[in-house]
Amino acid sequence: MKRIYGSALWLFGLAMVLTVGLTSCDDDPYYWGSDPYGWDFQDSRLQGYWQLVQYNSDPVPLSEANYMYFNGRGGGYYFYLQDGYRETEQLRYNCQNSVSGASNYQINIRYQYSSPLTTSYWFTHGNNTLWMQWQTQNGRVQTYVYDRINNAPW
Repeated sequence: MKRIYGSALWLFGLAMVLTVGLTSCDDDPYYWGSDPYGWDFQDSRLQGYWQLVQYNSDPVPLSEANYMYFNGRGGGYYFYLQDGYRETEQLRYNCQNSVSGASNYQINIRYQYSSPLTTSYWFTHGNNTLWMQWQTQNGRVQTYVYDRINNAPW
């Protein structure tokens, strides 16, 4: 009887360790950091899937495109190719009124594995084309243009 009780207790302890150990950190707000002050809304026009179609006035071939999904509640996914492999990572975002830049709005995107990005953004073509523009540390202006698409690329 003691042997059965000891084995059951040991298995229960192992199950508890595995439950805690295998819990994902992705939904933990501290994993993503806190939102910067003033970054207080999610722009509903961003909701949906977006495909990169242009980079600094150059068209982006389908084989080199990346994609983003914004869920309308501050979360989403970033889809991209790396060394020919399809990659997906989570993202978190918040918007604010712009204090400077190319538009009236800015978005702060925090990627799960990549560096965060703060960029001005605006829409054209009935909110179906998303423009993002920022300046690098050396002063070069970067412009990415995304078109709205119906679903995830993979």
